[in-house]
Amino acid sequence: MVFGKKQKLRAGDIVGALTGVDGIPGTEIGRIQVSDQWAYVAVAREHSKTAFNKLSEGKLKGRSFKVRRLRG
Repeated sequence: MVFGKKQKLRAGDIVGALTGVDGIPGTEIGRIQVSDQWAYVAVAREHSKTAFNKLSEGKLKGRSFKVRRLRG
């Protein structure tokens, strides 16, 4: 994901976006690592498509961000 500390985003903002209306359960969200220019969010595989859609189509702190899916 192309957002991070420089954009004043915190892990709690990401969790809120994912668990909001019709979101995924908080127990399905793993580690969230926020760097200066990027953030990494671990999500259970069965909820990855929902998480991707919520972050790419929704907004965090009123702004849209570029989201990528990493497979590992």
